[in-house]
Amino acid sequence: MSERNWLILSILLSGTAAGGWAQTGSPAAPSAGVLTLEEAQREAVEHSPLYHQAQAAEREASWSQVEAISQGFLPHVSLSGKYFLSQTYAEEMVAFESPTALTPFQENFPIASFGLDADFDLFDGFRNVDSLNAANESHEAASLLSGWSLFQLQEQVRLKFHQALAARELSDMADQNVKTLEDHLRIVNDQLENGQATRYDVLRVEVQLSEAKSDQISAHDNVVLAREALAQAMGLSSDDRALSGELPVLDAEAILSALPAADFRERPDLKAKELQALAAEDRSAAAGSFWFPKISLIGEYQWYDSQDYFLASNTISNTGDFNTSYFIGAAATWDILDGGLSLAKANESAERAKQAQDDFEVLKIRAPYDYDFWKRRLVFQVALYQAKLTDVDKAKESARLATLGFKAGTRTTTDVLDAELDEFRAAAGLVQAQVDALEALINLELSVGRRISHEQ
Repeated sequence: MSERNWLILSILLSGTAAGGWAQTGSPAAPSAGVLTLEEAQREAVEHSPLYHQAQAAEREASWSQVEAISQGFLPHVSLSGKYFLSQTYAEEMVAFESPTALTPFQENFPIASFGLDADFDLFDGFRNVDSLNAANESHEAASLLSGWSLFQLQEQVRLKFHQALAARELSDMADQNVKTLEDHLRIVNDQLENGQATRYDVLRVEVQLSEAKSDQISAHDNVVLAREALAQAMGLSSDDRALSGELPVLDAEAILSALPAADFRERPDLKAKELQALAAEDRSAAAGSFWFPKISLIGEYQWYDSQDYFLASNTISNTGDFNTSYFIGAAATWDILDGGLSLAKANESAERAKQAQDDFEVLKIRAPYDYDFWKRRLVFQVALYQAKLTDVDKAKESARLATLGFKAGTRTTTDVLDAELDEFRAAAGLVQAQVDALEALINLELSVGRRISHEQ
């Protein structure tokens, strides 16, 4: 072999080794403009509109409790006032002496008055009790969903962060693969000029290089898209900070041994669905209270300006003095016929209660399937990752032997190229298996409702 070919091959092999398709490089230390996983999760809590929406829903539900207590268990007091800028007194015909001798008599009413009205429901068909129960259950469900939203947000950011790291690694591998194939193409062209290679060898490398460049474009796009997906999960419109971190290595045995028993009753979203179904039943019961009369205690206290009436002149004069009056009593109302409005509302509430119960049943039935699916998926992906580790070692050894054979004259550059491509595919498959295993783990954690991670 010519000295020139040996020089080119040595440059090629040194470039391949420096590429390090397997996970050998360590990320840069966090600095200004660098984003870590912990920072991403913290910023997501600050900026995510989905989490803020869940918090607002919890606060809204807490105010519904105040509303239920106010409407059903506390007296209602209102203050009113009247003042007439001008007035004309109406006349009544009053019989002072005999039924046939009617005397016109001007109506006497105050020009200014102030009233304090109060009412308190003594019985409303237990609407107040059912409404308060529904409000309490809705608030507890909203509180659970707020915590569940936070857990989902942290898990989503964790997954998107590592997917972005994997996309960056795969992009670096694609760049190195293109560089390696370009070096091979130069070697093969030199060999073709020296008569040591054929046109077939050149065409074969050119085809592989063309495919590698297409894969390179796709890998670069995946980096951008993965980074945008992470920014979106964090509640940001864009973020161009460099990522700092490593892909975790999962211990499947430790994870499975830490798995809780398959009891999903304590999963926050399931408990929330159950509480929402109970709240819907209580609202349905409250809507059915129209079948009962409503009994209330009522009262009024009034201040009014006193008017004197002069019978001789049939005139009214404002004294400028204020008098008071009051009453306390009871009132009862019962809607006997409202065109079916109350019945329709009660039936609507009953159907909504059935829908809420069905939503709960759907989630309760699906929970064991999700748990079993992602548990099996995790075992498979971790096993695949372990297999890819072996594949990477074998591919490296194959590339080493091909290089030695090339030096000894028993192998061709095509053999070296094939071995290096196998090493690249094995390393890329290792990264993909690693991030797929992490995705399975995160979904498994979501299926049981808590963290069970065992990362190395």
